[in-house]
Amino acid sequence: MSVSFAAEVHGFNNMRSTVSEHTSIVIIDCQTLSRSCLIRALQGELPEVAIHDIAKPDGLVGVIEKNINLAVLNIENCSLTDEWVSVNLAYIHQLRPETSLMLLTQRDEASITDATVSEVARLGVKGYTTNTAPISVVLAAIRLILAGGTYYPRSMVIDHGDCANSASCTSDTINVLPMPVAKGEVDETLAVTKASTIAFTERERQVLATLRRGLPNKIIASELDLSENTIKVYISHIMRKLNATNRTEAVIFSQQFLSVNNSSRIHAPEPRVTPRYDPPRFRDVLQGLG
Repeated sequence: MSVSFAAEVHGFNNMRSTVSEHTSIVIIDCQTLSRSCLIRALQGELPEVAIHDIAKPDGLVGVIEKNINLAVLNIENCSLTDEWVSVNLAYIHQLRPETSLMLLTQRDEASITDATVSEVARLGVKGYTTNTAPISVVLAAIRLILAGGTYYPRSMVIDHGDCANSASCTSDTINVLPMPVAKGEVDETLAVTKASTIAFTERERQVLATLRRGLPNKIIASELDLSENTIKVYISHIMRKLNATNRTEAVIFSQQFLSVNNSSRIHAPEPRVTPRYDPPRFRDVLQGLG
Protein backbone atom coordinates (compact mmCIF):
# COMPACT_ATOMS: atom_id res chain seq x y z
CA MET A 1 0.00 0.00 0.00
CA SER A 2 1.46 3.36 -0.92
CA VAL A 3 0.26 6.92 -0.80
CA SER A 4 1.90 10.19 -1.78
CA PHE A 5 2.72 12.65 0.98
CA ALA A 6 4.03 15.18 -1.52
CA ALA A 7 0.80 14.97 -3.50
CA GLU A 8 -1.24 15.81 -0.42
CA VAL A 9 0.64 18.93 0.57
CA HIS A 10 0.34 20.22 -2.99
CA GLY A 11 -3.34 19.42 -3.35
CA PHE A 12 -3.17 16.52 -5.80
CA ASN A 13 -6.15 14.34 -5.01
CA ASN A 14 -6.34 11.88 -7.89
CA MET A 15 -4.72 9.01 -5.99
CA ARG A 16 -7.05 6.13 -6.87
CA SER A 17 -4.27 3.98 -8.26
CA THR A 18 -2.13 4.25 -5.12
CA VAL A 19 -4.50 3.45 -2.26
CA SER A 20 -5.70 -0.09 -1.80
CA GLU A 21 -9.43 -0.59 -1.77
CA HIS A 22 -8.88 -2.67 1.37
CA THR A 23 -7.35 0.22 3.31
CA SER A 24 -9.44 1.21 6.31
CA ILE A 25 -9.31 3.96 8.92
CA VAL A 26 -11.29 4.37 12.12
CA ILE A 27 -11.88 7.78 13.70
CA ILE A 28 -12.41 7.67 17.47
CA ASP A 29 -13.83 10.95 18.73
CA CYS A 30 -16.62 11.60 21.22
CA GLN A 31 -17.27 15.00 19.61
CA THR A 32 -19.68 14.42 16.75
CA LEU A 33 -18.88 17.65 14.90
CA SER A 34 -15.09 17.25 14.77
CA ARG A 35 -15.45 13.55 13.94
CA SER A 36 -17.83 14.28 11.07
CA CYS A 37 -15.62 17.05 9.67
CA LEU A 38 -12.55 14.81 9.56
CA ILE A 39 -14.54 12.00 7.98
CA ARG A 40 -15.90 14.35 5.31
CA ALA A 41 -12.38 15.53 4.49
CA LEU A 42 -11.03 11.97 4.32
CA GLN A 43 -13.87 10.81 2.09
CA GLY A 44 -13.04 13.58 -0.34
CA GLU A 45 -9.31 12.87 -0.35
CA LEU A 46 -9.33 9.06 -0.10
CA PRO A 47 -12.62 7.85 -1.60
CA GLU A 48 -11.37 4.25 -1.87
CA VAL A 49 -10.59 3.99 1.84
CA ALA A 50 -13.17 2.48 4.19
CA ILE A 51 -13.72 4.98 6.99
CA HIS A 52 -15.39 4.00 10.25
CA ASP A 53 -16.30 6.34 13.07
CA ILE A 54 -16.96 5.58 16.71
CA ALA A 55 -17.33 7.76 19.79
CA LYS A 56 -15.26 5.60 22.16
CA PRO A 57 -12.47 3.02 21.77
CA ASP A 58 -14.70 0.22 23.05
CA GLY A 59 -16.73 0.68 19.88
CA LEU A 60 -13.91 -1.09 18.02
CA VAL A 61 -15.46 -4.42 18.88
CA GLY A 62 -18.33 -3.52 16.56
CA VAL A 63 -16.07 -2.81 13.58
CA ILE A 64 -16.16 -5.97 11.48
CA GLU A 65 -13.38 -4.86 9.13
CA LYS A 66 -10.71 -7.56 9.17
CA ASN A 67 -7.80 -5.13 9.02
CA ILE A 68 -7.76 -1.55 10.25
CA ASN A 69 -4.72 0.27 8.97
CA LEU A 70 -5.01 3.37 11.14
CA ALA A 71 -6.92 4.44 14.25
CA VAL A 72 -7.12 8.19 14.88
CA LEU A 73 -7.92 8.93 18.53
CA ASN A 74 -8.92 12.40 19.73
CA ILE A 75 -7.57 12.74 23.28
CA GLU A 76 -8.96 16.29 23.51
CA ASN A 77 -7.16 18.18 26.30
CA CYS A 78 -5.87 15.11 28.12
CA SER A 79 -2.23 14.74 29.00
CA LEU A 80 -0.30 11.72 27.77
CA THR A 81 0.17 10.76 31.39
CA ASP A 82 -3.57 10.70 32.05
CA GLU A 83 -4.86 7.24 32.84
CA TRP A 84 -7.65 7.61 30.26
CA VAL A 85 -5.07 7.95 27.49
CA SER A 86 -2.83 5.07 28.55
CA VAL A 87 -5.75 2.73 29.20
CA ASN A 88 -7.35 3.41 25.82
CA LEU A 89 -4.09 3.12 23.90
CA ALA A 90 -3.45 -0.22 25.58
CA TYR A 91 -7.00 -1.34 24.80
CA ILE A 92 -6.71 -0.44 21.12
CA HIS A 93 -3.33 -2.14 20.83
CA GLN A 94 -4.64 -5.27 22.51
CA LEU A 95 -7.73 -5.43 20.31
CA ARG A 96 -5.99 -4.40 17.07
CA PRO A 97 -2.23 -4.94 17.49
CA GLU A 98 -1.58 -4.47 13.77
CA THR A 99 -3.25 -1.05 13.67
CA SER A 100 -1.15 2.13 13.54
CA LEU A 101 -2.19 4.82 16.02
CA MET A 102 -2.47 8.58 15.60
CA LEU A 103 -3.46 11.06 18.30
CA LEU A 104 -5.25 14.39 17.97
CA THR A 105 -4.96 16.87 20.82
CA GLN A 106 -6.58 20.19 21.67
CA ARG A 107 -3.32 21.42 23.17
CA ASP A 108 -1.47 24.16 21.33
CA GLU A 109 1.51 23.02 19.28
CA ALA A 110 3.77 25.50 21.06
CA SER A 111 3.20 23.55 24.29
CA ILE A 112 4.34 20.26 22.76
CA THR A 113 7.91 19.59 23.86
CA ASP A 114 10.46 17.01 22.77
CA ALA A 115 9.70 15.17 26.00
CA THR A 116 6.03 15.03 25.00
CA VAL A 117 6.64 13.56 21.59
CA SER A 118 9.29 11.22 22.94
CA GLU A 119 6.62 9.82 25.23
CA VAL A 120 4.25 9.54 22.25
CA ALA A 121 6.86 7.55 20.34
CA ARG A 122 7.49 5.35 23.38
CA LEU A 123 3.78 4.52 23.46
CA GLY A 124 4.02 3.29 19.87
CA VAL A 125 1.98 6.14 18.41
CA LYS A 126 2.86 6.87 14.77
CA GLY A 127 1.38 10.36 14.59
CA TYR A 128 0.55 13.25 16.88
CA THR A 129 -0.95 16.58 15.86
CA THR A 130 -3.20 19.29 17.19
CA ASN A 131 -6.85 19.96 16.41
CA THR A 132 -5.82 23.48 15.43
CA ALA A 133 -3.52 22.30 12.65
CA PRO A 134 -4.63 23.02 9.06
CA ILE A 135 -6.69 20.19 7.60
CA SER A 136 -4.04 19.81 4.87
CA VAL A 137 -1.44 19.02 7.54
CA VAL A 138 -3.68 16.47 9.25
CA LEU A 139 -4.49 14.76 5.94
CA ALA A 140 -0.82 14.78 4.96
CA ALA A 141 0.11 13.22 8.29
CA ILE A 142 -2.48 10.47 7.75
CA ARG A 143 -1.12 9.78 4.27
CA LEU A 144 2.41 9.60 5.63
CA ILE A 145 1.44 7.14 8.36
CA LEU A 146 -0.44 4.97 5.85
CA ALA A 147 2.74 4.95 3.77
CA GLY A 148 4.65 3.56 6.75
CA GLY A 149 6.11 6.78 8.13
CA THR A 150 5.62 8.79 11.30
CA TYR A 151 4.52 12.37 11.89
CA TYR A 152 5.14 14.54 14.94
CA PRO A 153 5.02 18.34 15.11
CA ARG A 154 7.94 20.71 15.46
CA SER A 155 11.43 19.28 15.98
CA MET A 156 10.26 15.67 15.59
CA VAL A 157 9.71 16.35 11.88
CA ILE A 158 12.35 18.96 11.13
CA ASP A 159 14.82 20.04 13.77
CA HIS A 160 15.08 23.79 14.36
CA GLY A 161 18.78 23.70 13.61
CA ASP A 162 18.14 22.30 10.14
CA CYS A 163 16.14 25.31 8.95
CA ALA A 164 17.55 28.53 7.65
CA ASN A 165 14.85 30.39 9.54
CA SER A 166 14.20 28.54 12.76
CA ALA A 167 11.17 30.68 13.58
CA SER A 168 9.27 29.02 10.75
CA CYS A 169 10.05 25.44 11.81
CA THR A 170 6.54 24.23 12.64
CA SER A 171 4.25 21.69 11.02
CA ASP A 172 3.89 24.05 8.08
CA THR A 173 7.49 23.29 7.10
CA ILE A 174 6.27 20.08 5.47
CA ASN A 175 5.01 22.21 2.60
CA VAL A 176 8.54 22.45 1.18
CA LEU A 177 8.18 19.02 -0.45
CA PRO A 178 8.71 19.24 -4.22
CA MET A 179 5.81 19.38 -6.65
CA PRO A 180 4.92 15.93 -8.03
CA VAL A 181 5.00 15.50 -11.78
CA ALA A 182 2.41 14.38 -14.28
CA LYS A 183 1.98 10.85 -15.57
CA GLY A 184 4.96 9.67 -17.59
CA GLU A 185 7.19 12.58 -16.56
CA VAL A 186 9.32 11.33 -13.67
CA ASP A 187 10.97 14.33 -12.00
CA GLU A 188 14.71 13.99 -11.47
CA THR A 189 14.38 15.44 -7.96
CA LEU A 190 12.04 12.63 -6.94
CA ALA A 191 13.26 9.41 -8.50
CA VAL A 192 16.48 9.81 -10.46
CA THR A 193 18.71 8.49 -7.66
CA LYS A 194 19.41 4.84 -8.39
CA ALA A 195 19.28 2.52 -5.43
CA SER A 196 22.35 0.69 -6.69
CA THR A 197 24.48 3.84 -6.40
CA ILE A 198 23.56 4.74 -2.81
CA ALA A 199 26.36 3.82 -0.44
CA PHE A 200 25.63 4.54 3.22
CA THR A 201 28.27 4.18 5.88
CA GLU A 202 27.45 2.09 8.93
CA ARG A 203 26.93 5.22 11.02
CA GLU A 204 24.73 6.83 8.38
CA ARG A 205 22.52 3.74 8.34
CA GLN A 206 22.24 3.95 12.12
CA VAL A 207 21.20 7.61 11.91
CA LEU A 208 18.74 6.85 9.11
CA ALA A 209 17.17 4.11 11.23
CA THR A 210 16.56 6.62 14.03
CA LEU A 211 15.09 9.13 11.58
CA ARG A 212 12.62 6.48 10.43
CA ARG A 213 11.56 6.14 14.07
CA GLY A 214 10.79 9.87 14.17
CA LEU A 215 13.40 10.76 16.79
CA PRO A 216 14.74 14.32 17.21
CA ASN A 217 18.45 15.12 16.98
CA LYS A 218 18.86 15.35 20.74
CA ILE A 219 17.62 11.81 21.32
CA ILE A 220 19.50 10.44 18.29
CA ALA A 221 22.71 11.94 19.66
CA SER A 222 22.05 10.34 23.04
CA GLU A 223 21.31 6.91 21.57
CA LEU A 224 24.39 6.92 19.33
CA ASP A 225 26.64 8.68 21.87
CA LEU A 226 27.43 11.51 19.47
CA SER A 227 27.06 15.29 19.59
CA GLU A 228 24.00 16.95 18.04
CA ASN A 229 26.24 18.79 15.57
CA THR A 230 27.69 15.48 14.40
CA ILE A 231 24.18 14.10 13.96
CA LYS A 232 23.28 17.11 11.82
CA VAL A 233 26.30 16.42 9.60
CA TYR A 234 25.26 12.79 9.14
CA ILE A 235 21.68 13.84 8.34
CA SER A 236 22.97 16.30 5.74
CA HIS A 237 24.99 13.50 4.12
CA ILE A 238 21.94 11.21 4.10
CA MET A 239 19.71 13.89 2.59
CA ARG A 240 22.25 14.61 -0.14
CA LYS A 241 22.62 10.92 -1.03
CA LEU A 242 18.83 10.50 -1.19
CA ASN A 243 18.41 13.78 -3.09
CA ALA A 244 16.05 14.90 -0.31
CA THR A 245 15.47 18.50 0.72
CA ASN A 246 14.38 17.82 4.29
CA ARG A 247 14.15 15.08 6.93
CA THR A 248 10.63 14.06 5.99
CA GLU A 249 11.66 13.48 2.37
CA ALA A 250 14.68 11.50 3.52
CA VAL A 251 12.44 9.14 5.48
CA ILE A 252 9.91 8.78 2.66
CA PHE A 253 12.55 8.25 -0.04
CA SER A 254 14.44 5.73 2.08
CA GLN A 255 11.21 3.77 2.57
CA GLN A 256 10.66 3.73 -1.20
CA PHE A 257 14.21 2.47 -1.75
CA LEU A 258 13.95 -0.19 0.94
CA SER A 259 10.65 -1.44 -0.45
CA VAL A 260 12.35 -2.61 -3.63
CA ASN A 261 15.94 -3.18 -2.51
CA ASN A 262 17.34 -5.18 0.37
CA SER A 263 19.68 -3.38 2.72
CA SER A 264 22.81 -5.05 1.35
CA ARG A 265 22.22 -3.64 -2.13
CA ILE A 266 21.72 -0.17 -0.72
CA HIS A 267 24.96 0.05 1.22
CA ALA A 268 27.00 -2.38 -0.90
CA PRO A 269 26.16 -1.67 -4.56
CA GLU A 270 27.45 -3.79 -7.40
CA PRO A 271 29.90 -1.62 -9.38
CA ARG A 272 29.32 -3.25 -12.78
CA VAL A 273 25.53 -3.38 -12.67
CA THR A 274 23.33 -0.29 -12.69
CA PRO A 275 19.70 -1.43 -12.61
CA ARG A 276 17.05 1.09 -13.51
CA TYR A 277 15.39 2.53 -10.40
CA ASP A 278 11.69 2.15 -11.02
CA PRO A 279 9.93 1.06 -7.81
CA PRO A 280 6.37 -0.06 -8.62
CA ARG A 281 4.77 1.80 -5.73
CA PHE A 282 6.46 5.10 -6.57
CA ARG A 283 5.65 4.74 -10.27
CA ASP A 284 1.99 4.14 -9.40
CA VAL A 285 1.96 7.31 -7.32
CA LEU A 286 3.27 9.37 -10.21
CA GLN A 287 0.86 7.77 -12.71
CA GLY A 288 -2.02 8.45 -10.37
CA LEU A 289 -1.29 12.16 -10.62
CA GLY A 290 -1.83 12.17 -14.40
